[in-house]
Amino acid sequence: MKRKAFFNLIRISTVLFLFLLGTLINVNANTQKLPSPQEFFGFKMGTDGKLAGWQKIVEYFKVLDMHSDRIMVKTLGESTLGNPFIVVIISEPENLENLEKYRKINKKLADPRGLSDTEIDQLINEGKYISVQTYSLHATEVGGTQCTPELAYGLAVGDDAVTKKILKNTIFLIIPCFNPDGLNMVKEWFYKYKGTEFDNTRLPYLYHFYTGHDNNRDSYQLTQKESRMFAKLVYRDWVPQSYVDHHHFGSSGARFYIPPYLDPIHPNVDPLIWREHQLYGAHMAVALENAGKSGIESGAPFTGWWQASFHMSTNYHNISGMLTESASAKWADPIYILPDQLEGTRGRPEYKPQMTMPRLWKGGWWRLRDIVEQKIIASKAVLELGARYKNTLLFNTVQKARGNIKSGKTEPPFAFIIPRDQHDFLTAVKLAWIFQMNGIEIHGLEKDFQMGSRMFSRGSFVILCAQPMRAFILSFLEQVNYPDNAWTRSHGDREPLRPYDLTTYSVSEHMGVEAIPILEPLPDIHLSKIREDILPPEGRVEGTGERGFIFEHRYNDSFKALNRLLKKGMDIYWVREGFRNSERFFPAGTIFVRSGSGLASEIQILSRELGMDFFALKNEPPGKALKLKQPRLGIYKRYSGGNMDAGWTDWLLTDFEFQFTPLFNKDIQNWKKIKNYDVIVIPSDSYKRIKTGLRERRRRGGMDTDEDNKKIPPEYRGGIGEAGEKNLKKFVEDGGTLIVLNGAYDFAQKAFKLPVQNSIADIPRNEFYCPGSTVKINIDTFHPLGYGMPANSLALFRNSPILQVSAGDFKDGVAIPVRYVRENILQSGWLIGEKYLSEKPAVVEFRVQKGKIVIFAFPVQHRAQTHGTFKLFFNAIYYGASGSNN
Repeated sequence: MKRKAFFNLIRISTVLFLFLLGTLINVNANTQKLPSPQEFFGFKMGTDGKLAGWQKIVEYFKVLDMHSDRIMVKTLGESTLGNPFIVVIISEPENLENLEKYRKINKKLADPRGLSDTEIDQLINEGKYISVQTYSLHATEVGGTQCTPELAYGLAVGDDAVTKKILKNTIFLIIPCFNPDGLNMVKEWFYKYKGTEFDNTRLPYLYHFYTGHDNNRDSYQLTQKESRMFAKLVYRDWVPQSYVDHHHFGSSGARFYIPPYLDPIHPNVDPLIWREHQLYGAHMAVALENAGKSGIESGAPFTGWWQASFHMSTNYHNISGMLTESASAKWADPIYILPDQLEGTRGRPEYKPQMTMPRLWKGGWWRLRDIVEQKIIASKAVLELGARYKNTLLFNTVQKARGNIKSGKTEPPFAFIIPRDQHDFLTAVKLAWIFQMNGIEIHGLEKDFQMGSRMFSRGSFVILCAQPMRAFILSFLEQVNYPDNAWTRSHGDREPLRPYDLTTYSVSEHMGVEAIPILEPLPDIHLSKIREDILPPEGRVEGTGERGFIFEHRYNDSFKALNRLLKKGMDIYWVREGFRNSERFFPAGTIFVRSGSGLASEIQILSRELGMDFFALKNEPPGKALKLKQPRLGIYKRYSGGNMDAGWTDWLLTDFEFQFTPLFNKDIQNWKKIKNYDVIVIPSDSYKRIKTGLRERRRRGGMDTDEDNKKIPPEYRGGIGEAGEKNLKKFVEDGGTLIVLNGAYDFAQKAFKLPVQNSIADIPRNEFYCPGSTVKINIDTFHPLGYGMPANSLALFRNSPILQVSAGDFKDGVAIPVRYVRENILQSGWLIGEKYLSEKPAVVEFRVQKGKIVIFAFPVQHRAQTHGTFKLFFNAIYYGASGSNN
């Protein structure tokens, strides 16, 4: 018996030994198959003068995916220019095998309605901490993406206790590059001119094809492909506990910004969010200090009251959305900074130790490698905190959701209703879609009902506030008063401090959509939750159209219909006076399509796809009408870093299916080219920048010089010059239309010597200030520029002039179809000095010999977000192309 037991023991020991040996061999083999970033790329990440490109980085992550059971790579789609947009998921193998299970657990915790405390406790114990982190949204901020291969490799091969705890308790979703197209541009440019006289010169064009730096202002309207993929992953699929967006900033202050933000903070955000920011920031700070890093700062200069960026918008989704900012090098090349060059900023007036930055960096060489190391330490610190306090942070997720739900049940507003019966319901549908894509629950009204004096018809949208993301609903729909207090004014002369971006993000105001706050609990009404993607309702076609069809100008999407029909060769008119068709009245600006071959079938398609109504013309064709032609449209695009306003204009016109051509400096200087256009648009810019390409330096004042221009490759230098200015004058005088947007009024005024001035040019901020606010305007709806608009509308005022047309006659004529209202001008935001804006022109049309100049003295198409004023811009294009005398 003893002999048998002995052999059994030997047998069991042998099996156990072989199992452990096999496991060890597998682990070693797995590790051996994983090349380090240095082995794969041929250099250490952050090495002076070296940048890894996106294709190679994607290839490296696929190698990790293939040979590591801790890493999974998924392609979410394609970027704007067709590059792979990937997410890298890192956790222990068992977690990756059960990824969908943990995603569903996290979604339940983010919306705990219907769960008992016992069920919640069970889900918290079973669940994992979820962290999403993104890198190099701004492509010239290269350190983020460059750190990710090393960050992922360390987690793939790490065998220390901290790494094991991270892998066990967390699921880490990395978007290694939020802007792959931009990284390719930067890498190509960097190596093309490396070692030449143009080494380290700035990129001459936008590093996101449409938006440039403004890709970080698309977190909620979600116009861009990359934004939409992020929103699906973060707002709808995962709703993680934390989100960190890794950036760079200037080199003359702190070395690294970490949470929390600086006051003021937005009151709608759950207080637990701000407390978590302090927790994460403190943990990052300790990790960085322990690693010997200095110049680590929190607070200054990034405030907690704005919403446009991804790291801010996530806070309104109950996700701790945070930002890091590394001091920049010269892309991949080092810079040397003297102690004298280090200075203060908002929230830290001097470069001296204070609570938010107790250990100063003393100056010296600053390298990309320093940035890579900072970001790896900070990224892992977030994961370590999540792993250590998993249950607490998951419970916080529940608490934030519950707090929002409770407030939605007990505090007004209780809901917002987007009525079916409003000026441009198709744009209202787009607003509902935006909120749905942000993870907001939308209901449809199934039966008419009346509340107070207002009747709401079937098909209206209802957004109930008793849901987890109430903070988002309120902050992006309600009227806003930006704080005017000690946090928003300087301590000495009480001058207003510039907000980080806009002072209001009311989407309904910007889109011209009526969203009515319901201040009393809703009665028992018939609602149905909308589970499918919101689409426009199918339109209707009345009649067969033997004489043609008419459709209404009030829809922004009428321009999509217009552009498609003109492309098909149809005869189309704007009716100049109101008229009746059967029993229905149609106002000036109604669109008439004369009967032609294939028209009826095209109308049916448009009605189905766009959701518009079309009406057969019953009577004789209207008399006074403006015949429309396909605009020969050019959009001025400069180099000198590119113009974001031009990029957004490009995207907007493309989205609404306008045909146009970008015109660069050499094109404007070529008369034979521009004489073939009907309309040329000059996006917002200064006269100096348009003419010379020299940029104004916002922080220290002054301008670039010709010496700065010489640092740029010749083909990208300068502006339109004297020749371009002369050509634009001749273009207008010969019958063309020049449309200038917001700040570009300066160009029109100086080039054409127009009798118009900016009446606030010398007014100090203490007397007039209106930074990114929604204001009220009156519109002449009988003028072609005002066709389709409501007479009383809202516009965004930002970095805008206030125009004063000089006394006396202008020989070629002036029209002012849009003005600011007389009083109570502010709708949302911050306005100091209302009297300066009272009844001043917002849009001015000048007749110049045979042509026209239309000045929009506000950002009419701001970031492709201000749908409420798009029609003014689109009208100007067609009015300019089609003339007004036919």
